[in-house]
Amino acid sequence: MSLLEISNLNYNIKNKKILRDVNLKSDEGGITCVLGPSGCGKTTLLRLISGLEKVQEGEISLNNTIISSRNFHKKTENRNIGFLFQEYALFPHLTVEENLDFAVKKEEDNKQIIDDILNIIKLSKTKKRYPHELSGGEQQRIALARSIIAKPELLLLDEPFSNLDLNLKEEIRDDTLHLLQRFNISAIVVTHDPFEAMFMSNKIYIFNHNGCIVQSGSPNELYNHPKNSYVAEFFGETNKFSGKVSNSSITTPIGNIPINNMKETDDVEVHIRPQGIELTEEQTPVNGIKGTVMTSKLIGSFSLVHLSVLGNNNEIIHVHSQMPASFLPKESTAVGIKIDKNQIFVFPKKN
Repeated sequence: MSLLEISNLNYNIKNKKILRDVNLKSDEGGITCVLGPSGCGKTTLLRLISGLEKVQEGEISLNNTIISSRNFHKKTENRNIGFLFQEYALFPHLTVEENLDFAVKKEEDNKQIIDDILNIIKLSKTKKRYPHELSGGEQQRIALARSIIAKPELLLLDEPFSNLDLNLKEEIRDDTLHLLQRFNISAIVVTHDPFEAMFMSNKIYIFNHNGCIVQSGSPNELYNHPKNSYVAEFFGETNKFSGKVSNSSITTPIGNIPINNMKETDDVEVHIRPQGIELTEEQTPVNGIKGTVMTSKLIGSFSLVHLSVLGNNNEIIHVHSQMPASFLPKESTAVGIKIDKNQIFVFPKKN
């Protein structure tokens, strides 16, 4: 069941289009991610949902009731929508306990609720501390707990992990997901990190620089079935090749790629993710498709191998392959190349 529904939303600032024909649904109990580059209107969208900005064109409904339209604007304080900003926005003159108590509905057992949520986020010992006595990660946890303890119908999170270092980001992101699920809080998360969106959400809406939704769907749908180059590249680097369809295939420096649903002589663009290029060390010379290792780097759980291959005119073309961490061939090693067809994406070439 849809909790939030946005229909035909357009928004301008000083005659500049920020959001264009946005249609979005967020389900009750689900987590929806708005994913896009900086400046694409993500934060503006949250401000419109929360009521901090007024709708110019289109409608926003919560629980099948219009809360914003061109002719109607429900006040922010009457929407029961929580908003977690990047800056945490804790009251500096209140202790952790007092910050949380401020958000608890007064008819409830405040002390027990506060103790429970502090225990969940592993910060029970900070109850009497002030925000300036906490680390950035601790402040983020408290701000999240305060947002959830208020029991909003919908919680909006604007780049909530962007100011944290990598290890802390992963830990707090995990805690956030568990808290939202435990308290059955519906949420919309804004991020520019595609893997954060995949980890957090049930559904993702991808925006482009013009404030338009390019594609929406589950993380699995978007990653494995991108509708164009923009979406394919949003989930990480790809190796790109272009050419004309001939005999239902296109010839590339790393092999022939079968092309379906395209006409002969169509100009196409092929994207192959690095993890879709499998390498084997070979003795020189190599039979079949080959490449030469330029360098290989261990990147934590995998290795990134930079190859050089020869193009149609004997020009050197660089290719990246992602392999298991144990595969670290030396410079100038000859390698055989095999392509995983599930990591190949073909689109009409833009003129």
